[in-house]
Amino acid sequence: MKTAEQDRYGAVEKCRAVLAVWTERKQASVLCRELGMSASLFSQWQDRALSGMLEALEPRGTRAGTEGQGPALSVLVKRLLDRKTRARELETLGRSANWRTRAVRSKVPPPTPSTAAAS
Repeated sequence: MKTAEQDRYGAVEKCRAVLAVWTERKQASVLCRELGMSASLFSQWQDRALSGMLEALEPRGTRAGTEGQGPALSVLVKRLLDRKTRARELETLGRSANWRTRAVRSKVPPPTPSTAAAS
């Protein structure tokens, strides 16, 4: 069942909004204010746009190499694309995108001098 929020903007409006930010014609905060939407909803649109581009442009079978990437991307688009690429790579490893490695602290106390050495 669709909500009013989903019906409010069509695919073309979403594309225009995302591209306006990616091409740095507008700031995301200004765009969200103008459209009366939350930043998290706009973030979802960007995520879906990147996912769609990656899926549509990825060769069937194997992933293309990084050579010959074409023109330079804006910092924002490059960062979003890198984040999405890392998330997809983690998914292929059977891990969720929220999984992070952390250093495990040992709860074993440091060794103390033996009493035999003191005698």
